[in-house]
Amino acid sequence: MKQDEYFETQDFRDLLKQYERERQAGRRIYMDADDLADIAEYYINNKREKEARRVLADAMLLHPGNPEIMFLRAEMMFDGGKVEEALDATRQILLNHPDHTTTKELYLEILLDLQYCNEAVHVANELLNRDAYNAEVWHMLADAQSALGHFDDALESIEYGISVNPDDHDLWHAKGVALIQLERFEEASVILSEYLEKHPDDDHALYNRAIALTCLERYEEASEMLDLATLASKGRSTEQTQIYLQQAYIEAKLGHRNEALLALDLAKEAKQLCPPTGGRHNEAMEDADYENIKAQILDLLH
Repeated sequence: MKQDEYFETQDFRDLLKQYERERQAGRRIYMDADDLADIAEYYINNKREKEARRVLADAMLLHPGNPEIMFLRAEMMFDGGKVEEALDATRQILLNHPDHTTTKELYLEILLDLQYCNEAVHVANELLNRDAYNAEVWHMLADAQSALGHFDDALESIEYGISVNPDDHDLWHAKGVALIQLERFEEASVILSEYLEKHPDDDHALYNRAIALTCLERYEEASEMLDLATLASKGRSTEQTQIYLQQAYIEAKLGHRNEALLALDLAKEAKQLCPPTGGRHNEAMEDADYENIKAQILDLLH
């Protein structure tokens, strides 16, 4: 993939003008696969999806087996929500080009999105055997391990990722979550607090630190974190239902019946208005899960 600076060069501008001139004249395009891939990537980066699809269609006619062209098509499918189609497309590319790294990384991301976690672990390890200095792959491996309940392994993968790129703030957030999963709540609170110093408006991190503080029975601090999470997301967090449910639990533990019931009402409203979107990071809360948590909170109030 090209760096953004390349698209500002005169060489690329001339290339783009040549392509658009040929296209506007209605002439058949005859260009190298790499040049067409660059043009498609430029359109994708600039949210010009119609033009990108047209370039890729031209490129597929001229260079039907080119992995870069096929990769960009698969990436557009995935970004457009056509996840199963993207999965099939990446598998087809890897069948003929098993060492095409960017496709394998996209394949890993798709596997995680679909929660095919055992296969994701296998693919991540293949990528890391080729390049152990890819912090993003370490993070994706940790996501897969965590989804499988292998929390010690997930934390180890996160630590490797941080050693590769200590400036990757997402990995520090992930470390805090992994520590919560391992019930190391004090450590988790400290790590997430340090992360929030740099990202004070991250509603997910605020929510996760509230979980750690709740488990430490530091309810007032946890409640403050939840209020900040709602404020940061303007009540539209993908975890908003969970935020209100956690707030209800805390109020119930503090013996604040009216506040707990109000938070339950807000959780119900949030679930109806802005449910989580699903996918790799945020799975929609099922009705049964919601009702089960609600019942536990009501029990605390009796």
